[in-house]
Amino acid sequence: MTQTLPRLFPLSRLTLLRRMPFWAQAAAVCALFAIVGIAVLDDYGMTYDSIHDRATATGVVDYALGAFEDPPGWHRHDRYYGVAFQMPLLLAERALGLRDSRHIYLTRHLLTHLLFIAGGFACAMLAYRMVGSRWIALLAMLLFLLHPRLYAHSFFNGKDVPFAAMLLIALYLTHRAFRRDTLGAFLLCGIAVGLAINLRVFGLMLLPMILAMRSLDLWQAGRAERKHIIASTGIFAAAALAVVYIIHPYYWENPLRFIEGLRVLSRHPTIAENLFMGEIHLSDAVPWNFIPAWFLITAPPVALLLGALGCATVCWQAITRPIAALRDRETRFRILLLGCFALPVVVVIALQANIYNGWRQMYFLWAPFCLLAAVGMRALAGGAAKELVGKVGAWLPGWIRGRRRLHTTQRALAYCVAFFGLLTTLTAMAALHPHEYVYFNILTDTTTPGALAKRYDMDYWHVAQRQAMEYLLARYPDDTMSVWPGEKSNLLLPQNDRERIVIADAPEADFYFHPRINFIETPHPPPIHAIRAYGSVIVPIIARDVDAYRAQYNDAAANGTPLARSDFDVYAHNGALYYLKSPPCDPGDADVWFFLHIIPDDPADLPADRREHGFENLDFKFADHGARIGDKCVTARELPRYAIERIRTGQYVKGDGLLWGADINLVAHAAAQAVYDGIRAGDYGAPVAQSHFDLYLSGNALTYLKEPCAPSDSDARFFLHIFPAAPADGRESVFANLDFQFADHGADIGGKCVAERELPDYAIDRIRTGQFVIGEGRLWGAEFPVRR
Repeated sequence: MTQTLPRLFPLSRLTLLRRMPFWAQAAAVCALFAIVGIAVLDDYGMTYDSIHDRATATGVVDYALGAFEDPPGWHRHDRYYGVAFQMPLLLAERALGLRDSRHIYLTRHLLTHLLFIAGGFACAMLAYRMVGSRWIALLAMLLFLLHPRLYAHSFFNGKDVPFAAMLLIALYLTHRAFRRDTLGAFLLCGIAVGLAINLRVFGLMLLPMILAMRSLDLWQAGRAERKHIIASTGIFAAAALAVVYIIHPYYWENPLRFIEGLRVLSRHPTIAENLFMGEIHLSDAVPWNFIPAWFLITAPPVALLLGALGCATVCWQAITRPIAALRDRETRFRILLLGCFALPVVVVIALQANIYNGWRQMYFLWAPFCLLAAVGMRALAGGAAKELVGKVGAWLPGWIRGRRRLHTTQRALAYCVAFFGLLTTLTAMAALHPHEYVYFNILTDTTTPGALAKRYDMDYWHVAQRQAMEYLLARYPDDTMSVWPGEKSNLLLPQNDRERIVIADAPEADFYFHPRINFIETPHPPPIHAIRAYGSVIVPIIARDVDAYRAQYNDAAANGTPLARSDFDVYAHNGALYYLKSPPCDPGDADVWFFLHIIPDDPADLPADRREHGFENLDFKFADHGARIGDKCVTARELPRYAIERIRTGQYVKGDGLLWGADINLVAHAAAQAVYDGIRAGDYGAPVAQSHFDLYLSGNALTYLKEPCAPSDSDARFFLHIFPAAPADGRESVFANLDFQFADHGADIGGKCVAERELPDYAIDRIRTGQFVIGEGRLWGAEFPVRR
């Protein structure tokens, strides 16, 4: 009989694969990844957290060695960060005697990537123990290692990816400990769990889960086994807590600081902006679907399908056979994996946790999800799917109806789906390299140019700034250039190139990189170059036109309408609001936020989502809309086209409050400007009284004028007492009280305070007016007769 092709070349007969133990096969794949990682190591940039992480680790190491009582690297919440991974990186740097920043950070990137690969190895070993299939276990490892975003982050993310890898190692050692059930195995499990807790506070979820599983073992065990279970559980818990304490020097003096650290890190004090679905959300107020949506749109689609199938399989086993699931260790472990994946998401949504930078803080979810994908693949390639395939086979032609043929076809189709998923993922990674960290799948619009950058944060960590700097270095080979923000990305450049790149403050830079350039509504100079993905700009390079900003300053100061004076002078000009600050204007004046609240004449003119607030919020950063020209500052913001009643604006520091503010009533300002013009034209005649303010009487109104006028001149309340010529009751002391606030009847027009108050229609004998402060008395006063 002629042998078929599958019988001639079955995979199981490949000598190399048959003789190699599985750990060697997994190690060979990891070695291949390591070789590729070394080859592409220098393609990636670095994050602004890298220097901060190194500084924190330096402070911790020096503190542990007794060099400092309070390390300078510990500020605010820094002291609560674990350094289980950052400390070895620093020690390796010192052992190798590295001095050049390029060598230091490339070494850190390499070691971070190697830990990521070690996590993939643990994923493969655990998946093999769970499903018993070499091919499915290798698939689970590849799903973990070939997540485009995690792969790129595995070079420059020293926080989230190491925790994801450590979580896999801890899960593998947990499974191993329950299978072997020895004191040594639970000791290793406890050490791994302690390291995971040190890396991220979410590692704490393993403690109650493992203790719950051990309690079920205790419930099922006989009297002779219970002592061993209690002893091994005690060793596990003691090892985990001891590791958390030992490798975190800040807890040495007082272990109860751990509780304080949990409180601080669970509600991180950093407030950042997130661009999500086309809107800006502060990190402490993100929508409930923030993490689920980011997870779904940035994961390879086939991995999502397999993982969802695995989750459904575990849920079905737990629901249909709850008692058996509690008794069976393998099923219990799968439920633990489901808990590690789903529980953190539920906690983040329920507590409205502070989340920013996409879902990078939750990258560890991918670790248990890949193991659940292995369960799903096992169900698809065999196991639970066999019954369904058998039923379907009854309707198929006789030549394929055989159960063995059906199951072979089933497995072949499952592996083809998996292979196709890996192939498409590799293709996408190759097309995006070295910007795999902006990967999006088919659930988003990846074909319309610019669509992604207007809806989601792309390069929130400014990793691509290195490529932007390399472009400038090549375009201007003989120049020294100042750039902003830079974020120390030049530290990865060779020393000669580093000397040609100067990191400057935003208003002084020759070039600036703005990752949200597609989200800025006001006009800006076109980029001279842009790094793109999916047709969207990741990072643009914009040459700052200093002459254009200088012309804006001069034009607004000469031709604009002055609306308010404070730290910045506010002008209206050509449909925009200009903020001008003449010398001295230092970088600190421009680094803080501007608030700009627009209150319309008709609330119906507001966007629908702003009507309940009563104003439109146009807050902005100085660097997005302005520049510092020498010792002057100018920034502008376009105003809405609808009729505006009032503008509230100023500057503030997040968390520290208001620096200065101005409440500009445009109607009152226009009236005050007309009055001032009339006074200067002589229409009001000579002042009827002169004191702190010049007082003019014209028609049926009293006008107050002071120039120059400081904000304090208009802050105090004005008193205005009108004495009639013939009081109704015959008493001369009777007067009409028309006290008022300056803002209700006047305006500051470019340093000139003008207010006008309408007088009663009856005959007036005299007027007494001035200013006072409640509780402090009169500031100034004037009294004059009126003959009319």
